[in-house]
Amino acid sequence: MDPQKSAKETPNVTVWGVHLKDATTLTRKEREELLFKLNRIFTFVGTEIPEEIELDGEVIALHEVMWRLINNKRELTPEECAAVQRLWGAIERKIRQIESTIRSQDIDEREALMLYVEAQGLIRAAVELRALEKGKLFNSAQTPSTDRNEAQKRWLSYLKKIS
Repeated sequence: MDPQKSAKETPNVTVWGVHLKDATTLTRKEREELLFKLNRIFTFVGTEIPEEIELDGEVIALHEVMWRLINNKRELTPEECAAVQRLWGAIERKIRQIESTIRSQDIDEREALMLYVEAQGLIRAAVELRALEKGKLFNSAQTPSTDRNEAQKRWLSYLKKIS
């Protein structure tokens, strides 16, 4: 395969329902579509939390931090809760920054998709941190059947709302 020929071809890129037609600067419609899909409910499902991310000028091993927090089987101390809140705030600022970049800067398809995937991973981390803060991830008194029953009730409630 000729490397010069493949470099000139327009990639046909699809990421979790996002399809952009050209490798040039994004059109206004493509930006709006990308931002709409990014802000849909459950956009983060199936997305991996980034291994490392720069938040407020500091590189954080986000995947490892999240793994440790989620697998921690004890109640968080007040200091840990404050740290979780600060991390959540930094992640939210980063998500808004990415959205602003997609909305207003001249970026091409590849940059847009990289930002999109990064934002999805950060949204997943933010959702999990919010659940952690509310204590939903640390209720060791519940049995698996109780968890299953509560999950079924939440789904039924959700289905009633959308129908």
